[in-house]
Amino acid sequence: MITIDKYNLEDLQEWDQFVSTSNNGTIFQKQQFINYHISRKFIDHSLVIKKNNNMVAVLPAAICDNILYSHPGSSYGGIVLSANVDFQTIHDIICSIDEYCYSQKFKSLFLINSPCVYQKKFDQSLDYLLNWNNYKSKEVYISHVVDLSNASTLLSLLKKRKRRYINNNIELNSLSFNESNNFDAFYEILLASKKKYQTKPTHSLEELYGLQALFPKEIKLIETKKEGEIIGGSLLFFANTDVSLVFYNTILDQYRKSQIAMLQLYKCMEVSQKNGYKMVDFGVSHTPEQEDPMAPKFSLIRFKEQFDARGVLRIAYQKEYGV
Repeated sequence: MITIDKYNLEDLQEWDQFVSTSNNGTIFQKQQFINYHISRKFIDHSLVIKKNNNMVAVLPAAICDNILYSHPGSSYGGIVLSANVDFQTIHDIICSIDEYCYSQKFKSLFLINSPCVYQKKFDQSLDYLLNWNNYKSKEVYISHVVDLSNASTLLSLLKKRKRRYINNNIELNSLSFNESNNFDAFYEILLASKKKYQTKPTHSLEELYGLQALFPKEIKLIETKKEGEIIGGSLLFFANTDVSLVFYNTILDQYRKSQIAMLQLYKCMEVSQKNGYKMVDFGVSHTPEQEDPMAPKFSLIRFKEQFDARGVLRIAYQKEYGV
């Protein structure tokens, strides 16, 4: 029997432990992460889903305009499933969530599930059953992921031109790449970079400091210095036990035509491999500054492909309840 209860603070430890051991959970679905928001206000409506009194799924969620979003404050929300859940149970979970949403008179449910590369065991049953139960693909994003697990060396993944650059470039001698807990200078560069495209960073500076304090092992800032000055950097999230995510990769505008942004991604790969990660997600490649923000950014995709990165879908589903 499937039961659904609204999350409360007493569930926090069990919830976060479940996400850690689940098949498709990430740092973004942990309650400690969801609750980090400093300047944003959400009406939390996360759900705990049990079968025979055992947790089999969770749904991090919040209410906006009578729509249940999973989750408006995270890269991934969606239905997080137990590592051992079977096909019939997944179907029962979806049906129970629908019944719950009808009973609460929600207008619709919006889900962004973790992409398949974040699964410990590959299984697309959830996608199939969402489609079968009339969930529609509302938005489809393209991300690019590098598989580190079978590479003899990291350099072997790069295209020849990029390998030559790393092997022969004397500019590398003037650069240093270091892990840091100081976000201030990095954030100024990030703000300026986003402003060029009339966008803003997903996180405020205060939120980044708050997150890093909560997850010191899972969030790493790699800053790039030239002659002692910070000129760029990358923010790396260790999303689960297998996959890291490059959330930000930015440099000062005067170095934009250099290869430094490429070197920063390569350093992210090095740090990920050193920490035992199998894959690095370079994030989505779209055009938020254009009329159609979902259009692919071909130049950015070509850049990521130089690292042997391959496309992975990030699908947002929506189900209308007609309430």
